[in-house]
Parts: sequence; C-alpha cells; structure tokens
Amino acid sequence: LTIAFINDEASSAGAFISFGCDKIVMAPGSSIGSAEPRTSIGPTSEGTDEKYVSDFRSKFKSIAEENNHSGNLAQKMVDKDIELKKVKIKGEDFILTTEELEEKKKEFKEEDIVIEAGNIGFQKGKLLNLTAKDAVELKLAEAELKNKEEILSYFGLKDSSLIGTSPNWSEGIVRFLTHPIVSSLLMTLGFLGLIFEVTHPGWTLPGTIVLACLALFFWGHYLVGLANLIEILMFIIGVGLLLVEIFVLPGFGIAGVTGIILVIGGLFLALIKSASPFQAPKVELMGAFYIMAWSFAVTLVSMVLLIRFLPQSGFWKRVALTTSEVKTGGYRADTAGMETLIGKTGRTVSILRPSGRASFGDKLLDVITEGDFIETEKEVRVLRVDGNRIVVSKV
Repeated sequence: LTIAFINDEASSAGAFISFGCDKIVMAPGSSIGSAEPRTSIGPTSEGTDEKYVSDFRSKFKSIAEENNHSGNLAQKMVDKDIELKKVKIKGEDFILTTEELEEKKKEFKEEDIVIEAGNIGFQKGKLLNLTAKDAVELKLAEAELKNKEEILSYFGLKDSSLIGTSPNWSEGIVRFLTHPIVSSLLMTLGFLGLIFEVTHPGWTLPGTIVLACLALFFWGHYLVGLANLIEILMFIIGVGLLLVEIFVLPGFGIAGVTGIILVIGGLFLALIKSASPFQAPKVELMGAFYIMAWSFAVTLVSMVLLIRFLPQSGFWKRVALTTSEVKTGGYRADTAGMETLIGKTGRTVSILRPSGRASFGDKLLDVITEGDFIETEKEVRVLRVDGNRIVVSKV
C-alpha cells in the first residue's frame, strides 16, 4: 500500500507522484493540480506543440487510472483546454469530458442523467487545482487528515513505525549540476577553455578546465538519464579529435572543426529528454537551444572582456611575458659573466664530438671545439665565447 500525503501543495511533479500512489491523503489547506507542462524556458505557449502537452496528458491519465484515480481529473490538471462535467447517471457519480458526456447521452435516457452545476475549475480555459475539501468531495483524496499519526490510525497502521528518508549528498550534487543555470555555466567555461586551446596549441590549464567542466556536465546529465552512451561517445570522440589537432596536427583543420561539431552536438543532445532529436517536441528542442545560445552569448561577452581588460591586469603582467625583442637591438642570448671563462682550463667529462661537456671548477658547462674530437678526462682551455657557445681546445 502506497499513500501520498499532501501537507502543502502538490503541483506538476508532485501531482504526478501523488497519482502514482494507491491512496491520496491531504492536510487541511493543501492543494493538488496545476501540472501544465513547463520547460527551462517557461510554460508551453498557447497553440504551440500539442504533441508535448498530449504526451504529458496521456501520462497523467494513464498513471491515475492505473491506481484507481480519476483519469479525467488528472488530465484536466495538465491541459486547460479540456472541459469536465460532474454528472449522476442513475444515481452513480461520474466525472466526464464534454465528449464523453455526449456519448453517455446516446446510451441513457435524458432523465437518467443529472448534470451538477458549480464545479470550480472544470470549465475550459483553466487548469484544475483542487483544495483538500474539493479533492475529498470528488473522491480523489481518501480523507482530509492533519499529520502522519492520523494517517496511520485511519488506515489501521497504528503499530507501524515511521522511517524518514531525505535526498543524500550525491542526489543534491546531481540536482545542482543539472540546473539550467549551472549547465550553462559549465558549458561557458568549457567553451572558453576550448577556444583558448584551439588558438594556443599545446596543453595548458584551460585544457584541464575544459575536460573538468564538460565531464561534470555529462556526469550529472547521465545520472538523471538525460545523456546516454551516444552523447558521451560524441563528446569523447570530439575531444579526441581536438587533442589530435592540438598535439599532432598543429594549426586548425578538419580534425578541429569535426571535434568542435561533435562536442557541441553531444552537449545539445544531452539537454534533450527524448531519445531522438527528431522525435523531441518543439518546446523541448527550443529549451535546449536557448541554454546553448545563452552559453555561447556569455562565452562571446567573456572573450571580449578578457581580450579588453586582462592584458592590463596586474595578474596577467605577473604571469605573462609583456616585453619583446626588436631587430634594432638584435636577437642576442644572455652571456653576462661568460666572458670571464676565456683562458680558463677545465676537464672534459664527456667525449667532445665536437660538442660535449666539461667542468670548470664547480661548474659543468656545454662546450664545443673548432672541429677536433677530444677524449674524456682531457684538459681543455676556453678560447672564446660566441654568444652562448663556449669554444675550447685541447691543452
């Protein structure tokens, strides 16, 4: 026996869960209803995507009837265009749609059917939302009870013990990661890092940020059943192609373009609840599109701000090289102090062919001869210093 106890408000998913239970009990002042389909971009627009509304309507009606609740009350909470009538047919109560009522009029005599007036929320154009008193009157709720103890007593379960449950930390993390704002932020950080890696070949901190943010995005959506193997494979293959572009094929070509398309495609599909984008309702596709669009917009604005202000920041000046060599000054190696080696002697620690290494006191330096080969452990003298080249000869 499953019992749904509504102590405040059961709308949307709350109403759906309630219909999934064997019995519904409501506290005084509570309500159930208003389950209009909504996405991250708001309610479905009027006259738009009946497929989306129809899907929710059929699910609500099906689960309600499966648990011996009124399917018509359930679908009226989803679709405001449905009109209901409470009628008595030969003394038995029914809640019918206007279409069903017309069919009943064909089956029964006119005097057998009594249509009751004043059913609040049954008219067309309004979503059904029932108070506890209304729900009990319509036999949707079993009773109006104040607390769990009264419920146990009502169902003859007084000797039963109550075991409380609550979402654990992992469920909280997943709920946080799949929030539309957090999903957009993760994608934005991923896009910023991706742009940096593509324009600056070689693996850096932004590359690690890309993997971390997008991995968190897919992990959260995979756990709630939005992302499946196809989206994850698209993402992994896309990242693999980008790595090939960065490390194997410097520059930006077909591997990089394909990688970006696969990564973005995987992200987009992970935002869609339907198994296929071709079967997804328009409002669902638009919701995913808006999240992606916001991410791209924030990425673009962030790039402009970074390009404009980051080079002037104190942090950037501390971590980046801001000076450059010019032709007028020549491109010279730093040889400060190396001229003092001229004339000094040392010993080779490797064979000079003609380059190798030699020690001068406590210093071990790279040296080169004028073409001669010199064996190891031979004494050599520094002839001259050319830039960063130390030229030696055998003593």
